[in-house]
Amino acid sequence: MTDLDALVPPHEPAEDTLAFAGKAALSLVPVVGPLAAETLAHALETRQAERQHEFNVAIAQALTDAISRLDEAATIEDIVGSDEFIAAVTRAQRAAAETASHHKRQRLAAAIANGGSWAPFSASEREQFTRLVDEFDELHVWLLHYFTDPTGWLQSRDLYAQHANLMMGGIDGPLGTALGVPQNVWRGPVGQAASDLDRTGLASIPLTTMMTPQGVFAPRTSEKGRRFLAFINEPDSLSANPPASL
Repeated sequence: MTDLDALVPPHEPAEDTLAFAGKAALSLVPVVGPLAAETLAHALETRQAERQHEFNVAIAQALTDAISRLDEAATIEDIVGSDEFIAAVTRAQRAAAETASHHKRQRLAAAIANGGSWAPFSASEREQFTRLVDEFDELHVWLLHYFTDPTGWLQSRDLYAQHANLMMGGIDGPLGTALGVPQNVWRGPVGQAASDLDRTGLASIPLTTMMTPQGVFAPRTSEKGRRFLAFINEPDSLSANPPASL
């Protein structure tokens, strides 16, 4: 089967530029203001068109990936022609237009691909997970990845050895090492994100509890949290990097 992104019509910025150049040539007057406004409007329209095209490609790629995991009963015609798909696209396009995060736009595309009855998720999961994709930031998602396997995540980056002889402590020590920033920087944002994850049942992250090493490095992401990561097409938790800023 051909990847769906190959069927997305290409964006043609040259056509927009030629139209703008002609309009600008006809508008050459001593007043700078109107032409400057026209230039800004053109730049915004051009970038918005580019972003919409990029998001369409992301949807096609996510849908291609989703279909490859489905049984033969689900066809691309059935999916893209369904009201569920149209509703999911309409909702996600608004959120995609309002965020500058590339990762969030990719997750919104995945939410479309997994947002209908053809996907291996219950109706309640699809409804909640789609909403959480919009609500969660990079930190929420990374915490789910990290707490899927804290030991494995730290070992994959040669960060585990410095905590290997821990006799008693909290999960904040290794977590701070993983984040790579001082505790006074991450404590507030992580505390809020951990509370959100606990409230939604995706993870239980006790930041202040003292425990044995077994508890410190125990997975904290719930089965529901792992289902959410599958919903956004991010199964490889060990490769997930912490947010660049908190």
